[in-house]
Amino acid sequence: MVGLVGLKMKRYLVFLLFILVCSPFLGAQKTRYGQGLPKARPGVDYPVSLHISGIRVRSRCTGSGGLVSCGDVIYADATMNGRKIELMGTLFPYLFQAHLHLGDIAARLLNDSHQSGDNLIDQEYEVAFLDKTIWRCTVTGISE
Repeated sequence: MVGLVGLKMKRYLVFLLFILVCSPFLGAQKTRYGQGLPKARPGVDYPVSLHISGIRVRSRCTGSGGLVSCGDVIYADATMNGRKIELMGTLFPYLFQAHLHLGDIAARLLNDSHQSGDNLIDQEYEVAFLDKTIWRCTVTGISE
């Protein structure tokens, strides 16, 4: 009888140890190494010229109360038609190191919620890099 209780106790301890070791990995996000960055579709025109003069990576939190999610985003200082703007977009793996660079880049307007050329805030752009990789971003600021 004592051997049976000792065996159950060992199984219980092994199970608890397994849960303690594996619990940090239960909420981990899947990483898909084979999935590449989005590419520009053939025949799509990028008529807007941007000059990127600065790049920063910062954390951005959205939501309220107990439903707050945080993640890293890229902010880029750019000049478009003589106006200095700030662009914000998602930080894809290896986007910052391999593709996003300072200098002249082609883009196209995706969405203009204001339908007027005077207010640039919240306009969405698709920026195309030299290798036809695209980065979707939003105008979040204007400066002199």
